[in-house]
Amino acid sequence: MNIGSVEKLLGKLSDINVLVLGDVGIDSYILGNVKRISPEAPVPIVEVYDNYNRLGLSANVVSNVRALGAKCRLVGVVGDDDNAELIKKDLIKIGVDTDGLVVDKDRPTTHKTRVLASRLQHVVRIDREDKSHISDRIKNQVVEKVEKFMGEADVVVIEDYGKGLLKSGVASDVISMCKKHGKRVFVDPSRHTDAMLYKNATLLKPNFDEAIILSGMDIEGEKALYECGMTLMKKLSLEYLVITRGKEGMTVFTKDAEPKTIPTFALEVYDVSGAGDTVIAALALAHSSGLNIYESAFFANTAAAIVVGKVGTSVASPSEIMEFLKEHSTR
Repeated sequence: MNIGSVEKLLGKLSDINVLVLGDVGIDSYILGNVKRISPEAPVPIVEVYDNYNRLGLSANVVSNVRALGAKCRLVGVVGDDDNAELIKKDLIKIGVDTDGLVVDKDRPTTHKTRVLASRLQHVVRIDREDKSHISDRIKNQVVEKVEKFMGEADVVVIEDYGKGLLKSGVASDVISMCKKHGKRVFVDPSRHTDAMLYKNATLLKPNFDEAIILSGMDIEGEKALYECGMTLMKKLSLEYLVITRGKEGMTVFTKDAEPKTIPTFALEVYDVSGAGDTVIAALALAHSSGLNIYESAFFANTAAAIVVGKVGTSVASPSEIMEFLKEHSTR
């Protein structure tokens, strides 16, 4: 795929409408310097100089979709708390309606706080969340929201962070709905969710460890990638399977061809937080624009290479993608 093809793709993205379903959260970052160890315990003292929040979990998928210029809706569950209000305000800032958010007064909004010290090294991550299954009442409200917005969507993205929403069976209900309406559905799975809940998705995008767990296979070595990939393709009746493999790139499985690996383009890796969100967003957008799955994987790899070179959950803009390709692409 050449630079001209990517530029043409980026010009089409504003016409695409994505519906994202998944666990919703907010990421907080506390930045500081470490100059001494606490006299109270053998732990570093972080002297804070800055802090900020970013949309997290499936809301970060939405951020990536919007950064690339496409339209987007988000369906998910938040608590009745200040963090939910922060998420709503940030969604509105990037032009995303908040009508798809279902409020559950019995659970908090997922909140991850990362403390980053000198040279932006992680000191600790603090999670506030409830990972239990959502109630039937909340599940029904979520499914109703998806059905309400399904007609306007060109593609549905399911982002499963294992926080309780998709474990309830919402994923299988929505995939069935997508099949009924002729919509593509791209799934970023969780290792903690029953793989069969993803059956009949258009595309599944696990990392290598998740693929092995979801396949149910106990296998190691060179054959593990191929065998667990083929097992998942058959077991879940997938059209495509994309297994991300870090510095090894991503391997694409299809029904009609041998697996093909798309190499990574990452030059420097500062933080992999949210890189999977970027990949699933880019895959869904590229494929919806008319690119084949291999071209879509190339585009997703490019976007991911930009994001891992930043700190925290981040996005890749069209201008960054074009600049990166002009500087580093050999195609």
